[in-house]
Amino acid sequence: MTRVSGIARRWARALFGLGESLEEAGVLLEQLMELTGQVTDSLELQRVLFTPIHPRVERRGVIGELCEKLGLSKEIRAFAMLLVDENRTGELPGIIVEFKRLVDDAAGRLTAEVTSARPLDPEELERIRRVLSQRVSADVTIEASVDPSLIGGVIARVGDLLLDGSVRTQLESLSDNLRRG
Repeated sequence: MTRVSGIARRWARALFGLGESLEEAGVLLEQLMELTGQVTDSLELQRVLFTPIHPRVERRGVIGELCEKLGLSKEIRAFAMLLVDENRTGELPGIIVEFKRLVDDAAGRLTAEVTSARPLDPEELERIRRVLSQRVSADVTIEASVDPSLIGGVIARVGDLLLDGSVRTQLESLSDNLRRG
């Protein structure tokens, strides 16, 4: 999970304020994710955009061309240019995380962090999503990750709710019970 700095939170809130509706904010999120994906996938773009050794004019030109190529809205173009001007392009991953949280909150959605011992197939993830949605009485989206040390089972966290059905935790509990007699 990406750590979100206070700076990234402020930038995300500012961008969220540009969306006049939840639908428009969702479009801005998609475009920002597309831009960030392009940057993340290219070491050359990262080198140019994230290091101040390149003049600001060059970085603005690169980000402008990329926004043009992707057909991004004027809001995202202006936001990206401002990030370059303020040397904040390195905050993009945190801005995305926070902006997504703001859009989800406005839509009444919660995000569940689901960790399993092995990759889960789409049907399993959908079943887990439905159960969690019923449990918290809200629409839930899932961020899945894999941790082989769980041995088996699943750990799900939605807000303050933690559901731990991992084999590792069950074995630890059994071991504790056996030690206590």
